[in-house]
Amino acid sequence: MKLKFNGFLVLLLVLVAQITFAQERVVSGVVSDNAGLPLPGVSVLVKGTKSGTQTDFDGKYSIKASPSQVLIFSYVGMKTHEVKATSSTANVKLESTAVELEGVVVTAFGQKKQKRSVSSATSVVSSKDLTEVTNTNVFESLSGKVAGVDITAPAQVGASSKVVIRGFSSLSGNSPLYVVDGTPISNSSTSGTGNTRSFDSGNGIGDIDPNNIENITILKGAAASALYGSRASNGVILITTKSAKNSSKMTVEIMTSTDLAEVARVPHFQNEFGEGWNGKSWSSWAGSSNTASNENGSWGPAFNGEIRLHGAIINSAQQIKPYVALENNIRDFYVLGNTFTNDVRVSGGGERSNFSMYFSDVKSDGIIPTTADLYKRRTFGINGGVTEGKLTLKGTVTYVKKDQNAVNTGQGSDAGEGNVLTQDMLQIPRDISVVDQRDYTNNPYASNSYYFTPYASNPYWSINENATVIDGNRFYGNTNLTYKINDHFSASYQVGGDYKSEKVKSYGAVVRFLPGSSQQLGAANEVVGGVTERSYENSEFDSNLILNYTATLAEDFGINALAGFNSNQRKSNSLAAQITNLDILNYYELSNSSIKPAVGQANSQRKSYSVYTSIEGSYKNILYLTLTGRNDWTSTLPIGNNSYFYPSAALSGIVLDNSETFLKLRASYAQLGNDTAPYQTSSTMIQGNSALGFGNIFLPLGGVNGYEFAGNLGNANLKPERTTEYEVGAESTFFKKRVNLDVAVYDKSSMDVLWASPLAASTGYASQTANIIDLNNKGIEVALNLVPVRTTNFQWDFTTTFTKNISEVTDIKAGSDKQLLASDYGITFNAVKGQPLGVFESTVALKNDLGQYIIDGATGYYKVATDESIIGTSERDFVMGLNNKMTYKNLTFTFGLDWKQGGSMYSYTKHLSQFTGNGIETTYNNRNTFIIPNSVVEVLDANGVVTGYAENTTPITTDKVTDYWNSAKNPGIEDAHVIDKTFVRLRSVALTYNVPSAFSKRMGIQNASFSLYGKNLALWTPNSNPYVDPELSTFGSGLLSEQGEFAANPTQRTYGASVKLTF
Repeated sequence: MKLKFNGFLVLLLVLVAQITFAQERVVSGVVSDNAGLPLPGVSVLVKGTKSGTQTDFDGKYSIKASPSQVLIFSYVGMKTHEVKATSSTANVKLESTAVELEGVVVTAFGQKKQKRSVSSATSVVSSKDLTEVTNTNVFESLSGKVAGVDITAPAQVGASSKVVIRGFSSLSGNSPLYVVDGTPISNSSTSGTGNTRSFDSGNGIGDIDPNNIENITILKGAAASALYGSRASNGVILITTKSAKNSSKMTVEIMTSTDLAEVARVPHFQNEFGEGWNGKSWSSWAGSSNTASNENGSWGPAFNGEIRLHGAIINSAQQIKPYVALENNIRDFYVLGNTFTNDVRVSGGGERSNFSMYFSDVKSDGIIPTTADLYKRRTFGINGGVTEGKLTLKGTVTYVKKDQNAVNTGQGSDAGEGNVLTQDMLQIPRDISVVDQRDYTNNPYASNSYYFTPYASNPYWSINENATVIDGNRFYGNTNLTYKINDHFSASYQVGGDYKSEKVKSYGAVVRFLPGSSQQLGAANEVVGGVTERSYENSEFDSNLILNYTATLAEDFGINALAGFNSNQRKSNSLAAQITNLDILNYYELSNSSIKPAVGQANSQRKSYSVYTSIEGSYKNILYLTLTGRNDWTSTLPIGNNSYFYPSAALSGIVLDNSETFLKLRASYAQLGNDTAPYQTSSTMIQGNSALGFGNIFLPLGGVNGYEFAGNLGNANLKPERTTEYEVGAESTFFKKRVNLDVAVYDKSSMDVLWASPLAASTGYASQTANIIDLNNKGIEVALNLVPVRTTNFQWDFTTTFTKNISEVTDIKAGSDKQLLASDYGITFNAVKGQPLGVFESTVALKNDLGQYIIDGATGYYKVATDESIIGTSERDFVMGLNNKMTYKNLTFTFGLDWKQGGSMYSYTKHLSQFTGNGIETTYNNRNTFIIPNSVVEVLDANGVVTGYAENTTPITTDKVTDYWNSAKNPGIEDAHVIDKTFVRLRSVALTYNVPSAFSKRMGIQNASFSLYGKNLALWTPNSNPYVDPELSTFGSGLLSEQGEFAANPTQRTYGASVKLTF
């Protein structure tokens, strides 16, 4: 009987177990914080068992449980939450119990982590930060808002932006890697840079609409960006665009804004002297009795208000005008610009799917008269996702259409496409009305034949008849397929691409003078006219296969790991053709010349393959260790040197975490590699071209074609650049988040940096790419947020950032201590061993041991040294941002200041302003006779040996003052054209009213806000720079942009209003 009872008991237990097992099913859901943001890494346990899992990067989890069981959700800093598993879906919100670092951070390959678990330096910028004021450029309002990042975004619609993270790690290709929704995009530019007829067509990041961005994560530390490979050596910027969520209702968002713009900084000129040269107010006109001045400078006598004859004589008639300063003659040239921005988004989601469609239209006509600076950008984007069981499919695609007119900068060319605006403007004397030159068609005195000076062109002619037009089309996007294998493993495959096509057409009108006109008689240079057409195609194809693993090994230990494979292919094609000497006026086609077009073509292709892995371990969600490794194989380096591995390690720990205080310490080490441009390992061939003194001879010639080696000598010994970085930092909050501090200190060394170094002419080549320089960057970055006042209805938030980077060229190969990077007139820009990267040098005025200037006794001007001396460096002392936000009920007021201290830049604007006598410095001593202070002349013996010095008595007489300020005659002043680029700028001011939801919902509107704002409202610069906005450059957005500007166009000040509605 006992045996039968035991058997019955066993049978009963088995039956109960079977019933219990039959009741188990999968329970899934999303865990989020109070703000609704998904929480990755939350521990989910079945109460009373060892069965558990963790939420993934999207806060999602799934676990087997019966309806009678209880799920426990726990996360450090959050209240533990228990939920009965009565439903197959359980979405949970956890409440914070500690003053921890808030928010979810998107890290490498779209992984989402709680900010407390990130062990390397990152910064997150929200959509609110990007759109406090309406911008056309992503980075226009971010300067000074991110510690460790120096952002330059000139206040010019369509202009290129420059982002430098922790100093320059290379001599070329210093842009961070931009990743949009998981796919790298190109930041290339079709701009023309340099000294002659340059233009700015913007760079790739300018195609992204700020209003379509959900957030930006900046991976500053090498440990944070190491998984992205060689292109991440300058940091990574992850951009997440807006998308909908599953089970979300249909939403329509509308934004419209209108901006009005005026010219901001124009050169501050002297107003004491007017048109003339060498102190004279008259000129000799060939073939005419005219005695009026025809000079392009303000080297005449002091203003006296008398009525004078002015300009050319036409049909025995001549203009008159008072001889007085027109203080605003340059400013009056510019007009009121406008920008109209309209955005609309429609989004929504079902139980297992979501979608979002977006359209944006930007139209801007800037401060330059006519449509010479017109900018249009239309953007259409669509993204969506669908989940079916364990499979999730996501996709996104964006199309951008850009039409842009660029105003040329630099120097013009009579032998080509004519003059440029700023150079013409700088050659207008202080008493000449610029706006009176507008109607050059009907006003003969403003025409080319009778313009007041033969040495410059009418600026209205330059902007009406000479132009650069850009037509751009771009597609970028990706498709992502994710399969959840089980509670721990998932696999994803993402393929994406970026295709960009731009056509650039630049042309300049023919200038011919009427027979017998003042310009023809005076032998002024005519312009032959020209056309240049360029087409560019850039494409990138990128794919990643990733296997993820997430698990809770025990109650206190967690692990997140991934392994992946990347394939990347980039192609570029360019074709350019140029003609000069146009035959038919106002006809700008390549067929319009008897001269054979000069044709240039460049095609390149590069590939890379990579494998990578990351392992992150956590202990009690307090201690975090992340290890990564990546190996790249690249096609641009020689076989044998084209494979390189680089690791990283990052450790962080939560030291304090309570209701008042939070403190996290972190440290990291990482290595990064970087390759070179394609086709540097072998010498390449180009079509034959013989440069002669009177022009070039191009093959084919007489039906015979030929090729020769290009100017760059191949180098089969190239190695990858190597960057090694050490970093320590701390993140903390105090007094219930009233004080928030993030500090990082780093030391970054870059070895074997690549550069195309000049070669001696005897080699038959111009340059060779080689590993020639070692660099080091050390720095500190601080972000401090304070809440000085917090009441029921009012809160004041103050945020300041501080960035200081110290660079040093630690070594230059081949036995040299200096590497020339660029030059402008008598100024060179160099890498010098033992100095910061980017040193300005020049031949300076000689001094004796007592510091006295040594003068040429024959001229009274400075003698100059035969060797160059260091006169400055482009490196800043520090960069600061000061941002304030004050909120009273539904009203928000914000304003931000930039302070960038120190550093130097070359200014051609100052160079030409001094040459023309418009510069403030040229009024020294009221232009009366003077002797250079503290100057001596050399005493020579019979053999010409200097035996001593005597006081200088050679005066700079009034008729010599003009040449004193001409660096061609007095090269001792050239170094003064390198100026201090310090500035303090009131970057933005905004006042926003958020309509109370109770009121807006009665009107059928979910959210509504109205904003008034201003941008670039004020600028302060030191006395040495009354000329230009220091953020301007005509040399692109890389390292060479640090050398300065060459007749850059002015920036603009903007006032605007916007309306945002959500239905």
